[in-house]
Amino acid sequence: MMIPYPPINEDQRLKALKNYNILDTLPQAEYDNITYIASYICKTPISLVSLIDEKRQYFKSHLGLDILETSRDVSFCAHAIHNHNEVFTVSDARLDERFHDNPLVTDEPKVVFYAGMPLVTKEGHALGTLCVIDREPHHLTDEQKEVLKRLSQQVMYLLELRQKRFLNKTLQHKLEAYAQDMGAFAYSASHDLQEPLRTAKSFLELLERTHADKFDETGKKYMQLAVGSMSRMTQLINDLLEYSRSGNSDEDCDDMDLRKVVEDIAEMNKLIITEKGVQLELGVLPVIKISKAAITQLMHNLIGNAIKYQAPGLKPIIKINASDLDTHWQISVKDNGIGIEEENQKVIFKIFKRVKTQGAYVGSGIGLAICKKIVQHHGGEIWVESEYGKGSTFYFTIHKI
Repeated sequence: MMIPYPPINEDQRLKALKNYNILDTLPQAEYDNITYIASYICKTPISLVSLIDEKRQYFKSHLGLDILETSRDVSFCAHAIHNHNEVFTVSDARLDERFHDNPLVTDEPKVVFYAGMPLVTKEGHALGTLCVIDREPHHLTDEQKEVLKRLSQQVMYLLELRQKRFLNKTLQHKLEAYAQDMGAFAYSASHDLQEPLRTAKSFLELLERTHADKFDETGKKYMQLAVGSMSRMTQLINDLLEYSRSGNSDEDCDDMDLRKVVEDIAEMNKLIITEKGVQLELGVLPVIKISKAAITQLMHNLIGNAIKYQAPGLKPIIKINASDLDTHWQISVKDNGIGIEEENQKVIFKIFKRVKTQGAYVGSGIGLAICKKIVQHHGGEIWVESEYGKGSTFYFTIHKI
């Protein structure tokens, strides 16, 4: 018996095999279907998906054979992996000096005929074979060999797909862990940053109250500027914390009546809506599957912007409508505000991006970035259509679950 020697690139080949995380896994119908087809087309009682590791050949699929593995030393497939492009064929192992005294030939399963097509990665590593076996002399036609080659490519497709899924799952776990770490960091950082700000602001306010008579007008102005700056810094820290949390909520999705959500937001902002004479016009709005916190924050930001970015003396008119796009709901929030120049319409969704035309309006440049994170987290997109000086329409889509 001739013991198969390892390929020249054996270390790299074994590393590639382990990267597929396929060894010693449970049976899968996808692979069993391929061995069934190979056995049927080649008219053999046995068909295997065989993978060669350091000391054994492991059968991911084994039609017509009850065992799950054998020693690599007696493996026909360990010989086959040396020729990547051709079907390795043994017509009668009893007459072949390489195999005539092989235990797989002399004892069960009493292999006589063998044909194996290597399973080759894109990098050129032969992981094993798709093989067919008979207990009597056999011969494959050119058409049967071609089918065996093509089926081996399907096995590799399944292995590549499995690897991608495994890598995606691993990456997802890492991202989730990273998001949790960043959320904890953001909370801790915001708390640590706000504490000295609150202390400094309290002392300034105390100083202003108790020693106001000792400051001239310039001093009072500087004091007000300092207190105002600290208030804006506190708000910025809160906005950053909100941004870090947006789109990452584990809150369960519920059936949310969008009209009711908007009405609740209007009630919460009743004072400013009455003060500015806001006209809120609602079309037919759907019930959507989303977390209450997410949709409330999203609509609050869009409605708040529509109220905020108005030309002086103009009463805000806000129209909210919805369209059914089969797989998504498309929601629009239209206003009659100051509008956005075309070159700035994509920039506004980036964190801290506030365009020059909005310079007179107070804000951190985080609100629309939060909206984008929420929408993307729910399988949708957000964009704006606007003409400067003539108002804007914000659109977003939410995937139907």
